[in-house]
Amino acid sequence: MSQGNAVDHEHVIGWLDDPSERRGVRFRQDDGTWQRLTYRELAAQTLRAGAALADEGVRPGDVVPLVLPAGPDFVSQFFGLLAIGATPSVLPLPQALRAGEGYQNQLRAIAARIRPKLAVADPRYQDVVRESVAELGTATRVVAPVHADREDAAPRANGELAVLQFTSGSRGAPRGLRISVANMAANLRMIQSWMGLESHGAVTWLPLYHDMGLVGGLLGGLTVQVEHALMRPEQFIRDSTGWLAEYGRHPYTSMCMPNFGFERVLARTRPEHLDGLDFAGLRAVVSGAERIDPAVLARFVALLQPHGFDIHALMPAYGLAEGTLAVTGVGRQQVPRLVRASGLERRLGEKLDVGSVVELGAEPVSEPWLWQVSCGRPMDGVRVDILDEEGAPQPEGVLGEIYVEGPSVAEGYVDATPEDRAKLGDGKLHTGDAGFLLDGELYVVGRLGDSVKINGQTVFVEDIELELVASGAISRNHATVVAGITAGTPTVLVVTERPLGERLDEALSVIRSFTGDAASARVMYVKRGAIPLTSSRKPRRRALWLSYAAGELKERKDS
Repeated sequence: MSQGNAVDHEHVIGWLDDPSERRGVRFRQDDGTWQRLTYRELAAQTLRAGAALADEGVRPGDVVPLVLPAGPDFVSQFFGLLAIGATPSVLPLPQALRAGEGYQNQLRAIAARIRPKLAVADPRYQDVVRESVAELGTATRVVAPVHADREDAAPRANGELAVLQFTSGSRGAPRGLRISVANMAANLRMIQSWMGLESHGAVTWLPLYHDMGLVGGLLGGLTVQVEHALMRPEQFIRDSTGWLAEYGRHPYTSMCMPNFGFERVLARTRPEHLDGLDFAGLRAVVSGAERIDPAVLARFVALLQPHGFDIHALMPAYGLAEGTLAVTGVGRQQVPRLVRASGLERRLGEKLDVGSVVELGAEPVSEPWLWQVSCGRPMDGVRVDILDEEGAPQPEGVLGEIYVEGPSVAEGYVDATPEDRAKLGDGKLHTGDAGFLLDGELYVVGRLGDSVKINGQTVFVEDIELELVASGAISRNHATVVAGITAGTPTVLVVTERPLGERLDEALSVIRSFTGDAASARVMYVKRGAIPLTSSRKPRRRALWLSYAAGELKERKDS
């Protein structure tokens, strides 16, 4: 093994060999109490897990799916596999995909790519996992989390991959990404340096089968042995205010979640809930994984500012699974900037009409859909360019595809096609996301594949959806916006699981303010559950559009 590889492995799993007796990880229990294990205790459990997994026949290089909720068993099985040179692949839990046939189909698709000998699943999920993989003929054995009665017998080995990470499926079927130990170590170093992790980390609730939850939520803190805490997503949903209160009672310094997490906290938390709490210790509040709404961040600041929160702690970021996680981020002690750019002037490869640049404050900006939130500068060692439709780099202020190079760009996809290899490989990534650079900072506009061209201009569904939500016409929890071409006509479609009633005309007017008369605008009221979701609860816009275009999306007639 090269010296570089040894250093990378040390950064990812070195804590097992020198675990702290003083610091540890707290795990939220169902009754609201917390179980705390020191890193010494977690390391012992992990090495016992590694020994037991080896006894079950797991060998270096084997890929082992994990279907486990956040908890001590997840930590011990994940790092137990890494300790013996095997590769964990963290899969969604049934509730993440509304269970049922859709969940089983996704498990089958993933298992067909991995063809594992062994899978580790929580006892509650073993039956559905067994049923899902049985017909593949892989003879996969599904076991509960395993721990031997000895820790010194774990056959230590250094594997090539840190995780086989499956994308959430927002652009179609989940794709398996080969995240090497070198990729993971590089991204963890970037994140830890950027966020300034020292003694305390986060109270993370993000799902661990998602890159933001696994890398940013868990591994970023655990691998440097900061005081950390884990909740399950459903615990956060039930008690968002209780989650926030943990930061007001304990000196945790960082939090990381997408826009909808902030919205959930704001919907459930009233100012009086925060009496007696102190948020002055928060130094890194990261927002990412989806379009960042400046109005939501402003409301979050206004809620916490009377209790010591400093706006300089806000650190919007951009990242994606193909980059392991983090690509860019607003630096510490910098107030995020907002740029107002006209949505009707967005032609790829042409300079944007930037009206004004301001700093984010506690007062929401008017017309938030016209403002882009800075996602900061590239992480150390990362290069970001903006490309036009011909693949040529563009100057600042020009809209185009976000292109990334760096040591944390994933090795590639499992079973990669030539098209896949053109998109991702050799440390280079064509993201499929649109954005622009200004003063060295990245502003992310939306997904190119979810946009539609109207009279040569690119209209992003994220812009339309943001204005519809801001106007109150739709709720993100029950509706989404898709777009494409039908019978040669550009079409923008709002799909809603709740009837819009008197807001219907307003919704259509908002769409036409982006498209003019050159596109068809439509609203479809569908049954609950008709909007397909990714494992990270984002709408699968492309699958929804294809269902509509094929005539398979059925409209409800009742209101």
